[in-house]
Amino acid sequence: MAVVLLGCVLTIAIAPGVAPDNSSTSSYATGRAGTWALFQLASRLGARTERLSGGGFSAALGPGETLVEAAPSTPFTRVQLRAVRHFLDAGGTLVYALGNRYVDAPMLASLAVTTGARTAARSWLELLPLGGSARLTVRWGAGPSLSAAGAQALPLVGSVAHPVALVEAVGRGRAVLLNSEVIISNAALRERDNAEFSAAVLGILPGRRVLFDEIHHGYSLGDGAEALLVGTPLGLVTALCALLVLTFLFTSGRRLGAPLPPAELVSVRSTADHLDALAQLYLRSKDRQAVAGRYLQQLRTRAGSLQHLPPTPGVEPSGLQSRFEAACRELEAAARTQVEPGRLRRLAEEADQLGRELEGADPKAEEVQVR
Repeated sequence: MAVVLLGCVLTIAIAPGVAPDNSSTSSYATGRAGTWALFQLASRLGARTERLSGGGFSAALGPGETLVEAAPSTPFTRVQLRAVRHFLDAGGTLVYALGNRYVDAPMLASLAVTTGARTAARSWLELLPLGGSARLTVRWGAGPSLSAAGAQALPLVGSVAHPVALVEAVGRGRAVLLNSEVIISNAALRERDNAEFSAAVLGILPGRRVLFDEIHHGYSLGDGAEALLVGTPLGLVTALCALLVLTFLFTSGRRLGAPLPPAELVSVRSTADHLDALAQLYLRSKDRQAVAGRYLQQLRTRAGSLQHLPPTPGVEPSGLQSRFEAACRELEAAARTQVEPGRLRRLAEEADQLGRELEGADPKAEEVQVR
């Protein structure tokens, strides 16, 4: 167990030093490119922030809401593109940051937006006063310039001819297009102007529903226990500690099920077995009929062939044979009925003495007395 505890301590000590994923733009990701800070910012400003995961993308979009797409990596289907268009027509707000040209192309085509020359990463002065009386200076990443064919598109950041961000009216809603996800990333939101600009383009109002599309961000863990365990350092430490504990229990715990029989079974009697045997012996000693039968059997065994000699007419048996026959008759009677302990003791002593004499006598050489 000490080894398990030591492993847990080392794991906890090492875990904070693990570098976060700086490539994911998910709202679960706490690295530089993630949008976790934007998710928290919207929540603190009073918005009802939610994450879209699993299925039901089209059904989750409602009018008057905001949908955040931060450099999506999973392509949109035609049904999903039509759902986004209906979402905008009904008054929704789309904040779309470009990141993958193969994924971005169908969305840009549906909004009649094209891309131009690539711009370098730099700080831009906003064109529209989104931050109030003082214009914001926002830090931007590298990406292509944008242009819209319709007259209902206004540049937000960059030059008027080649903006790096623009807003386009679509139906009763609006689409905010950013040529880079850097502006809404965790790293950029450390600066006050970037945070104010991001809050403004999201159109955050108290109670407004803001959806972060984790389906197309490529984040497959969702927002359940699996995301907590694998997607955060604390969850990873918890999972590793649980694995260490299970390994310890598996290697040193009790066997499940019936134990296997040993190769050689050696019976070792315990003290309880000895006491049980003595108790049975004492119980048997009270059966005096069985004791008499046992002495009768032993006497006949020691007499040998003497008991098988047929009587000779007119010849009286020897004294030893007479005593043997008399002892057998008395023991047979005692084996059939209960006798007094004293009488049984005397019969036992006589049988033992007679047996000793019979073992040293030759019955065929015994002299007989003629009447």
